[in-house]
Amino acid sequence: MTRPVRFARLAGALGLAVALAFMLYEGLDHRAALADWRPGWTMAALLGGLALVYGAALFLLAENWHRIVALYGTEPRNRTWPSYTTTLIARYLPGNVAHILARAAWLRTGPLGKADLARASALELIVTPLGAGLVLVLLAPALPGSVLPSGWDAAVLLLGVPTLGLGTALAIRWLQPPQARTAWTPLLGPLLLSMLFMAALGAIFAAISGSIAGTGPAFAMAVGLVGWLVGYVTPGAPGGLGTREAAITLLLSTTVPPEAAIITALAFRLVTMLGELACFFTGVLARPRRLGAPAQTG
Repeated sequence: MTRPVRFARLAGALGLAVALAFMLYEGLDHRAALADWRPGWTMAALLGGLALVYGAALFLLAENWHRIVALYGTEPRNRTWPSYTTTLIARYLPGNVAHILARAAWLRTGPLGKADLARASALELIVTPLGAGLVLVLLAPALPGSVLPSGWDAAVLLLGVPTLGLGTALAIRWLQPPQARTAWTPLLGPLLLSMLFMAALGAIFAAISGSIAGTGPAFAMAVGLVGWLVGYVTPGAPGGLGTREAAITLLLSTTVPPEAAIITALAFRLVTMLGELACFFTGVLARPRRLGAPAQTG
């Protein structure tokens, strides 16, 4: 194990420990109010329905992965989609990033070499959070003044888009296959799919937060996306567990009671876990019985 990897794992473990300690403290501090919360059948039905919507939205990322892989070689969807759906649980066991590595391992019997699969995985690591960042930038004008003071929305748009664009363009250009480095249009599909997924994720969180805490949709979407990003960049955290909830609780607590923020964060975790399970089992049941080398284009 290299020194950077050891450092990343140590930092991730430390961040996870701090986040879990924070959530435990907040839970104990507001245990009386938390104990009084009764979701009811309407809330249960809402959360269940949102879990199914989230599970369906994950197929946007499966298609995103398929199109990224297609930059490096021909793989049919009956291999790329199962490589995404059946490795979802690896983000919990053993932890973050493992599911991305597992997808590449899943496709190792195909036409793509190890180097191309590694580049495709790295490109996905960049494109997916970039979609979240762009949606956040687009949300800036709709955020309340208490969150983003007047004038800052324009600054975010004017500075955020070029910064995100230029910062990732160099990395993406380096990761693209040599024959495609002069063509940017193939990347528009994955980027738009990532943005669509992030918009769906934000809307799902907004529905949860609005029902539990009464937050406005734009602010709630921004909180959900920031929480997702925090969990995404925490090395080794099982699906961003702990760090995502801590970030959401901290951000929501600025406008709603802490107990409502805690319940919202935990409800969002429940919805995403159930949605991931739904996507996983759908992929397992729908995948072809014979999974050798690709036999058709997609």
